[in-house]
Amino acid sequence: MINEDMKKKALFVANTGFALFNHRLQLMRLLSNAGWSVVAIANDESDYIHKFSKMGIKFINVNIDHKGMNPLTDAAIVWRLKSIYKHESPVLVHHFTIKPVIFGSLAAKWAKVPVIINSITGLGYAFYKGGFLMHTVMMLYKLALSGRPQVIFQNNDDCRLFISNNIVKKTKAKIILGSGIDTKTIYPNTKKRCDNAIQFLLVSRMLWSKGINEYVHAAEKVKKQFPGTRFIIAGGASGGGAKGNPDVIPEKWLRNFDAKGIIQWVGRIPMENVMTLLDNSDVIVLPSYYPEGVPRSLIEAAAKGKPIITTNTPGCKDVVVDGLNGFLMPPKNVELLANCMIKFIQDPGLIERMGLESRKRAIDLFDAEKILDKTVKVYKEAGAA
Repeated sequence: MINEDMKKKALFVANTGFALFNHRLQLMRLLSNAGWSVVAIANDESDYIHKFSKMGIKFINVNIDHKGMNPLTDAAIVWRLKSIYKHESPVLVHHFTIKPVIFGSLAAKWAKVPVIINSITGLGYAFYKGGFLMHTVMMLYKLALSGRPQVIFQNNDDCRLFISNNIVKKTKAKIILGSGIDTKTIYPNTKKRCDNAIQFLLVSRMLWSKGINEYVHAAEKVKKQFPGTRFIIAGGASGGGAKGNPDVIPEKWLRNFDAKGIIQWVGRIPMENVMTLLDNSDVIVLPSYYPEGVPRSLIEAAAKGKPIITTNTPGCKDVVVDGLNGFLMPPKNVELLANCMIKFIQDPGLIERMGLESRKRAIDLFDAEKILDKTVKVYKEAGAA
């Protein structure tokens, strides 16, 4: 048996245990099965130390406040990660989300980690807000990503933005669409509902920038003409950092429209319940103008064989070909969103035809095996053979 200390070691770093466990576990297990020693580093917000332990993966709890903007706290993150990296002596470290990418890259360079990989999983609130905050974050990115780090982008638009602003060199940039999804375990449910009412579903955090307001008011318009149509919203507030964030939708606002019968808001629900909702819905909607990577909710919808209505914005437009597996529309356009919804009500045959195309697209572009192969190729090209 190979001694644990003799194995090549890879560290995976994100701001939450949830993000690593739900979106990166396949990648970590792939390396583990190939003989690597794998360590997950994140905030242990829900006993992830035991969840990862069951998978044979060591977990290190690091409190990374993804909403905070205290320079001293952020400097402490760099110091803490540097200490961990020097102690663990990995061959490879892979960072996800803004703060781990920026502060983790700085720590990894100072700790002389041989291979540093960063995934830009969307530009986030700083780029949505713009102004001084965006320019500060861009400056930090430029500092962190200079030199050795390799950068994986989830869409072409983000990649072009970073290259054109000299944040990252073209030779250091790769594009891999999303984090991958297991299309063998997430697949269409062939069972049909008993009723004929069309059901629309939106799955997201409850942020204004996800287009929730537009979805609700489009639903209001559609129900005046087709009162039997159902509109479901699934998702909770933006975690512990929601308080004071002007982008977070008040629960009272959602409950008000739920009480009026315009939408049904089910809140944050377990993943298995989300899958059931997807099975029981006809069309998936995400009218987002948030700076997305590639929305996982849309990839899951495509894998389930559902037609999609979303915006012609970075990340969202990578999942949908307009008129083939759904409709693309400009953001913040309630009238056009309602019209897109009505197309499915007036021509229900679109649901099956476009749903089949969504399933094909999920397999061709977003299947986990393909995404994992591309990611491992980046590791090898960077020197982590």
